[in-house]
Amino acid sequence: MTSRLYTLLRLKSCNTKEIKNCIVQNVNCIIENSKLSYCSSANILKDKATNINDKSKNVMLNNIGYEKSTGNVLARDNKNNIYNDTVTQVTKSDGNELKRPCNIEFLEKNIYKIDNALEEVDEKLPGPFDQCNEDLSHIGPYITGTYNFAKFANDSHTIQQLVKLGVELYKIESDREVLEMFLKLDFERDMKPYIQFLYNCGVSSENLGFFITRFPKIFKEDIDDLHTRIRYLRAHDFNITMIQTIVNKHPPWLAFKTQEIDHRLGYFQNNFELNGSQVRNLAVKCPKLITYDMKRIRHSSFAIKEEMGFTKLEIYRILHKAPRVLIRARTEVVKTFDYLHNQMNLSHDIISQEPIVLLCRKKRLEVRHRFLVELKKDQHDPTKPLYVSPLCLVRGSDDEFCEKIAKTSIYTYNDFLRTF
Repeated sequence: MTSRLYTLLRLKSCNTKEIKNCIVQNVNCIIENSKLSYCSSANILKDKATNINDKSKNVMLNNIGYEKSTGNVLARDNKNNIYNDTVTQVTKSDGNELKRPCNIEFLEKNIYKIDNALEEVDEKLPGPFDQCNEDLSHIGPYITGTYNFAKFANDSHTIQQLVKLGVELYKIESDREVLEMFLKLDFERDMKPYIQFLYNCGVSSENLGFFITRFPKIFKEDIDDLHTRIRYLRAHDFNITMIQTIVNKHPPWLAFKTQEIDHRLGYFQNNFELNGSQVRNLAVKCPKLITYDMKRIRHSSFAIKEEMGFTKLEIYRILHKAPRVLIRARTEVVKTFDYLHNQMNLSHDIISQEPIVLLCRKKRLEVRHRFLVELKKDQHDPTKPLYVSPLCLVRGSDDEFCEKIAKTSIYTYNDFLRTF
């Protein structure tokens, strides 16, 4: 509105009466639209309509009814008439709203006061190298690029609670999906129901950290699906102790659907000719075997049957005593078996009696056996005296092996290793 008034004042062809009417119309329009109810707003409006700076007044005197014959008297009278008529029209336009807050005396005393907020702003902006004493830490994105949980440890309640539970975050922070998931979840709302479920399944508070570390994506599973997977085990005669053992030993078990678990249990039952009780014992003894890569399990099964030549009874012994043989790399198992059978002359029956030896590295087995050969103590026939079980070759530290089996000092064994 001020710009429009200023334009009108600059026009020499306009007379005093036209300018007065224009001012009154604009003031009335603003009052009707804005419904002024505060004194400060009314004062600002009146000041804008009447308090004209000296420069504007000079322009008005030069362009409105100024005549050399009458001098300043005519210009002053015209100016006063404009002001008086304008104030009168403003107060009459909406008396109910302006009479209450407005103070006309205060307005008259400040006629010549410049109250244009835009013109009075004269604040000096700080320079780029000026010292800043304000806290600007809140400015910037909340989450910046990071590769670990350490950045959010002080601010995230969820991360703090996971640390208290014993979750080894450094082991899972390399998975970007898990990192983003933990930062989005609310511990009280999103995680507590799952923790309560695990506690009901037999996961102790001391083991919660291990469980979440091994299977952090449990919080993405549907809670109803997790209950269904537990009910499936109960429906197939897994007792509570068995279920607790499975969940605590191998947390990723709960990631598999009931149809897939049923298919895998059926594979072991049919392929190795096991009954229901034997399948359940196998699942409890090595739950990782049930959820392992089926392609590698088939390759290991073929190697045990065809390449190594074990019978069904011997295979059952291996599954019962050392089911992890099917998880170990097939080539490594074949190498260890080849040394046991062809170099140490152990039969399939003796190997199946102690199948844990198939989990030993060939190098470790070979070094200890060669040391016994040098000492003339390599007697592995159980029907003869001074029998040395193959299991003794793979268990215990070097000190225990030298003391209990080789009956010599560790220094002698270390000297032998230097010549091996």
